[in-house]
Amino acid sequence: MNFKYKSKYKLVLLIPLLFSVASCKDLLDPKPLLYVSEENSIVNKKSADAALIGTYSALSQNSYQGNTFRYILNLSDDNLRWVGNSPSNREFDVHDVFATNTSISALWGALYSTINSSNNLIQSVPKVNDQTFSQTDRNTAVGEAYFIRALAYFDLVRLWGNVPIITESTRNPNSGNGIGNSTPAQVYKQVGEDLEAAQNLLPGSPAVLNRNRASIYAVYALKSRLFLYLGQWQQAIDYADLVIRETAKFSLVPSYSAFFNAKNTTESIFEIDYTINNKNSWAGNWFASNITGGTRELLPTDEFIALIRGPYGGDRKSLLLDINTPPKGIITYGNMNFKLSTGENQVYAIRIAELYLIRAEAKAELNKTTEAVSDIRTIRLRAKAADEDLNGLTDKSLIIAKVLQERRLELAYESHRWFDLIRRGLAQQVLGIGDANKLLYPIPRQELLVDKALKQNPGYN
Repeated sequence: MNFKYKSKYKLVLLIPLLFSVASCKDLLDPKPLLYVSEENSIVNKKSADAALIGTYSALSQNSYQGNTFRYILNLSDDNLRWVGNSPSNREFDVHDVFATNTSISALWGALYSTINSSNNLIQSVPKVNDQTFSQTDRNTAVGEAYFIRALAYFDLVRLWGNVPIITESTRNPNSGNGIGNSTPAQVYKQVGEDLEAAQNLLPGSPAVLNRNRASIYAVYALKSRLFLYLGQWQQAIDYADLVIRETAKFSLVPSYSAFFNAKNTTESIFEIDYTINNKNSWAGNWFASNITGGTRELLPTDEFIALIRGPYGGDRKSLLLDINTPPKGIITYGNMNFKLSTGENQVYAIRIAELYLIRAEAKAELNKTTEAVSDIRTIRLRAKAADEDLNGLTDKSLIIAKVLQERRLELAYESHRWFDLIRRGLAQQVLGIGDANKLLYPIPRQELLVDKALKQNPGYN
């Protein structure tokens, strides 16, 4: 598979720092969180299974998918606005993020801890001498690790641009320094190669589909998303088709709200689960402290409320907005994230609706306008939204605009809008950002202090 980096649209990319080993407690004091100690070595099947669970745990931690990743991206777009008290969180809403921002540092560290955990599995599992560890089980464990690493690098390159590629587990606090930045082309190539490796290792037709674990279908779906970003339209279509055609496993649920009111529906291709023993703090951002103990930092923008309550939101998607909470008359706008007391709201990393919209956009780019419109209609019908505006629509640019609008509504709060605006070259115009350097994030200052070889991104000196 040839993964070529090209962009028909100008992606504004920052030059992020090299990986270091800063912990959340003290980013200047290296701790074991970001390197593999001897006592955590993989020596048999049991320790490999434990390490794989640990890798999923790294992916799901609050400083990555559990909260910070979603908080930063949703607040950066035009669907949500900030109404909280933390000045550092306001930086994302006004697109003026400082290199000392603790959320930026936490997310960087969480991404690389996830990668390092994946590296440990990829590097160690093939060497394990354990007769009870079958080759099939080894392949599956390593395949899942490749998928998780691909997802983390895909997030890194979209957030920071030129990020260091680390493919071996770090064994001491200083081994991550001095590796050097890679170009976006190199990082996207690494993502593609990791997904290719995962595809070759994971079972081609799993007997039992676990939507909370990486599967061959999750690989196909992430490949489709990757090719969309690279402007390789036919490949994006082909990999979307591989999942959409599996109608017995994946389908749009009859009601839009059903996929977030129940776990692991046919909507989900890869869903990150949370339990009472593995909570996330995302819901707390939506609820007021005098009602439920939340922080109420996020509210939908007036523009988004009007759009989703209009004809194209339908009578289904507006369910995202309102939660009536006591005392009577108080409304919280975050219906998708309602499990404040338990922290069990799942994360929809990849779901089938996204693939319909990826396919629609790619088909429009290839002037397959009738097929593109059909995919948009499929999404509209599920929400019982108006679709008369699609009748007779053949103009490529207008269809792409409809896809972007549909992505904004369908995937609201799911961390896509900010990236969609950037990859389409619309972010500065839509969000009113004067400095193109602000489209991505600064290198955390703590990382610069740890590794003197690092240079700050343009616009943040």
